[in-house]
Amino acid sequence: MKNNFVTILDFGSGKITCMAASKVSDNGDFVIKAVGQASYSGFDDNEWYEPNLLDSAITQAISQVESKMKCPIKEIYVGVPGAFCALVTSEASLTFHSKKKMDSEDVDEIVRKADIYKTSEDYIPLTGRPVFYLVDGIIRTDDAVGSIGNKLTGLVSFSFMKKYFRNTVAPILLEKGIGKVHYVNGCEAQAIYVANSMLKSGYSIIIDVGHITTNVVLCGGNGVMFQRTFALGSGYFAGDLCQVLGCDFNFAMTILEKVNLNLEVKPGDAYTINGRMVDALQTNEVIKARIGQVAEYVMRSFSMCERQIPSDTPIILTGGGLAYLRGGVDAMAQALQKPVRLYNSVNPQTNRNEYTSGYGLIYEAIRDNKSSGGLLATLRNLRKGDN
Repeated sequence: MKNNFVTILDFGSGKITCMAASKVSDNGDFVIKAVGQASYSGFDDNEWYEPNLLDSAITQAISQVESKMKCPIKEIYVGVPGAFCALVTSEASLTFHSKKKMDSEDVDEIVRKADIYKTSEDYIPLTGRPVFYLVDGIIRTDDAVGSIGNKLTGLVSFSFMKKYFRNTVAPILLEKGIGKVHYVNGCEAQAIYVANSMLKSGYSIIIDVGHITTNVVLCGGNGVMFQRTFALGSGYFAGDLCQVLGCDFNFAMTILEKVNLNLEVKPGDAYTINGRMVDALQTNEVIKARIGQVAEYVMRSFSMCERQIPSDTPIILTGGGLAYLRGGVDAMAQALQKPVRLYNSVNPQTNRNEYTSGYGLIYEAIRDNKSSGGLLATLRNLRKGDN
């Protein structure tokens, strides 16, 4: 960790964020030293919406951090958005002649045996990460090192990145003078960070509603078992209001800042925005209908998950698209017919929902720097190195 800080680059659906942070503890705690941001048009699962503007947005975000830190950035952790990632899981087992105490070599061997997937022409391997282990088929643990038994079974998740993402981002970073780039599954890093921050062990569902995309992730133990990205976010809320109310997009986004879905509005009630009256009942119903669609897509997503999800699995909402909408969490809970918690942090520096993907990348970067072998380094060479 040169210059005693790590630097990350996060691609949201409406802005690119660069952060520099210093480690506080080996547990992944950190202090954010500098933040740089640039707006851009985002992406879908095939390409950037305005690829010709990507260079300037990335450069702008990184340059802001370099200016604040008063030094050039030579190494960076890049979060690969869910739209440019694929994730699969696999199990592997080791059987021993007699009871033994498991060590890191056994864990590494589990990952190697589980790696049965061939990379297609369109994807590049990122990393393999054990999610959890079973000792003698009975005892579940997130850390097998030190366990004693005759058999060790591990569930391992493998992440892959679309070559298109690297082929468009890498030349920009190289031109900026950044030759050492670590590509990270952004959904995985965010989910693990959020689950750990909310003190959730075992299974948890993380829903990140952004401006134009939503990520849904099933997290368990040390890794992710399922993830999916679909195109729905707060920009769609605003688009609906434009059509129904006959207003422009910027005004619709301002309406979202004033809306309270928990209010018991009735015909004739209105929101006053910049001196203009807006029908409160109609506005709330339009937004709730779209949130209902987001919830429907979330449920459809998990219908594709091959793992059985316990009914009491906690659901955590984050991202900037819905978390700041008054009553948004309750509306999502009602639509899902499940309790939903909002991500929060006692640390003011890490209490912004729109930045949790960036926090996750910092958390991953710090843990990655701490590890010189074992779990995080087993397949680390697949996502580290030259641009």
